[in-house]
Amino acid sequence: MIPRHYPHAPITEAVISLGCQSPSECTLEDLLQIHALLKMDYPKYAPQFKMQFEVDRAEPKGTISPPETTGYQWLSGDGRRIVRLALDEFAFSQLAPYDRWETLYAEAKRIWDAYELVLHPKCVNRVAVRFINRIDIPDPEGKGVDLDIYFRLAPRIPPELPQVMRTYFVRLELPLQERNGILIVTQTAVPPPLPGLVSAILDLDVIMQGIEMDTVTAWRTVEELRDQKNVAFEASITDAARELFK
Repeated sequence: MIPRHYPHAPITEAVISLGCQSPSECTLEDLLQIHALLKMDYPKYAPQFKMQFEVDRAEPKGTISPPETTGYQWLSGDGRRIVRLALDEFAFSQLAPYDRWETLYAEAKRIWDAYELVLHPKCVNRVAVRFINRIDIPDPEGKGVDLDIYFRLAPRIPPELPQVMRTYFVRLELPLQERNGILIVTQTAVPPPLPGLVSAILDLDVIMQGIEMDTVTAWRTVEELRDQKNVAFEASITDAARELFK
């Protein structure tokens, strides 16, 4: 497939994430060392917590365990770049406006290099690339739009029923040809940012899991999953949708 670059790409969030196995001696303090290397670019930070809720016959109302810190989240000064780190997980997000893949990849790799320098993970066991798109379709009269004009993945309504939907949710989980690969495609209606629009989320999540690979192979896999994402995006939309991104 020939790569396309859209001047007004509908991407609201792009994510590169890796799961890994770090040495048992690594601690949350090590994650703070990583922040020390990057805090000039990511000054805002907050811990991430995990809580458990349990219900049994002796305590009908249930009990909640004390919050447990599992990692940290860092934000750039403008809040548009987000780093989430745990001892077994790395994730980098770019919020809109999205520039281009090369920029996203380079910054994610730079942060991973700092993560690897401090933690020395034994291997990577999960790789994922996720792009969340919000596609805004003109609807000046407020009568709704025919989704089939813009999407090849739109839900089908029997002709005997009303053809304008107030809401919908479509989720597909499709195995990739590669072993342990999966493509998750989600399409759903969302409130539009302005009157006179109909908005839809097209969420593409490409995952390789249950694997063991070194860093070089993992980042090559990131590139390959991005290609799979591009194929899925172009296969899910029509030329009418592409016109919206020019």
